[in-house]
Amino acid sequence: MMNSPLPCHALPTPSPPPEPATFHKRNVIQAPLTPEPEEYEIVCVKKPIAVQPRPFVSRWLNVIQRLLKELDGRDKLMKIIQYFIKILLHYNLVKAKHWSTITSHFSMTRKLLRLGSGLGPIRQFSPLKSSLSETLILSNAIVNHISDDVFCLYKLGALGAYLGDRSERLSAYCWFAGILVDIRDNVNTMLALQHSKKSDLPVQERQQKIFVTEISIIKLLMDGIFCACDIWQPSHSASTQAWSGFMSGLLAGYKLWIKFSV
Repeated sequence: MMNSPLPCHALPTPSPPPEPATFHKRNVIQAPLTPEPEEYEIVCVKKPIAVQPRPFVSRWLNVIQRLLKELDGRDKLMKIIQYFIKILLHYNLVKAKHWSTITSHFSMTRKLLRLGSGLGPIRQFSPLKSSLSETLILSNAIVNHISDDVFCLYKLGALGAYLGDRSERLSAYCWFAGILVDIRDNVNTMLALQHSKKSDLPVQERQQKIFVTEISIIKLLMDGIFCACDIWQPSHSASTQAWSGFMSGLLAGYKLWIKFSV
């Protein structure tokens, strides 16, 4: 018996897939993306700020510096302090044991600062070229400076008491004579400035010179009162010398202030 062939069942042919649906696409232009800014760490560096002084303070300090550089400026500053303390001592406002020692130190320091100041008048001394009055005035200044130096050496202990006492008295007389000469010269200068109608100087500068000359005259009067107390020694010489010395120092310091502040 022959085997009959098995019936073949053919698979149906698959139908093709449907066409994909097409849509009308719009061309969308996309803006370019901007990159996000990077984050940076801000570091604040503090620089030292130079504090500029105010103009008035700066000018004031500049004048003080110039005063301290000058020999005459240091002398006048110490003179003001010295006689201000003497005023306080006279009225018993401070302890005498402590402050009297300070005033004596100031006095000795001022003498040392002026030591050898007679070299200037000695160099200018020329009797053959100068008039008789100029020679006498310069001779008085030389004797005054030399006697001051001798008295300073006596205070230091280098010379005896005899020379010290004589030099102190001689210095007082020479200083008093020099004060009178300086007052006469300053009065003549002030009168010449006041009566000069036609002057090469501007009006403001001439007024400034007159003002400084008036201060010089008052300062010399204070010096004359102080020196007269050394010569004649009145009853209230201590208080008179304290006040006259203080006023003389203030006026001399004010003159230097005007000079250095211009």
